[in-house]
Amino acid sequence: MLVLSLVISLIQLHDAAYRQNNTYLHNLNSLVEMGCFAAAYRIELKARSNQVIVFTGLGIYLLVFLNDFSWTRIAGVTLGVERIVMIVYALLYFHYILARMQVQNLLIHSMFWVSAGAIVHAAGTLFVFLFVKVTLGDLSSNGSYALYITIVRTFSAFFYIILGFSFCIRRREFRLAERFTV
Repeated sequence: MLVLSLVISLIQLHDAAYRQNNTYLHNLNSLVEMGCFAAAYRIELKARSNQVIVFTGLGIYLLVFLNDFSWTRIAGVTLGVERIVMIVYALLYFHYILARMQVQNLLIHSMFWVSAGAIVHAAGTLFVFLFVKVTLGDLSSNGSYALYITIVRTFSAFFYIILGFSFCIRRREFRLAERFTV
């Protein structure tokens, strides 16, 4: 997800430098994020009922995405639904690990950090996208566009840093698992 999001961001910067439309890339990045999140939580949440919730959330998102996608504007409803589904996935994972009580130290558990980062990122940007017509809508009449896009970029940067941190922790988890299974 990080690599795909980076590639999409680089294409967005290129298009912006040449004053070309790049809002559709924001919408496509949402699809990449949601697909990767659904795959990650499907793998981590082993219970059948949890997997049904993951697939249901992805299905709802895909229906909204197909209905709301646009090449010329930011699909605010889609991005808002993505944020809500991300929060649901993270809360579902927190419930899962609390019910199983198998994680000994949350601070060195990678999916805890992924879920915590997802909640902060999703909650921080949710209302910017739910009210996209007011926050990021008409650039000519809205003097606060820079503020809202800065909020989105800040929460996204925070989220990607947390994801990178969780990858480092995940490597450590794999090394520990190998040491105890050999």
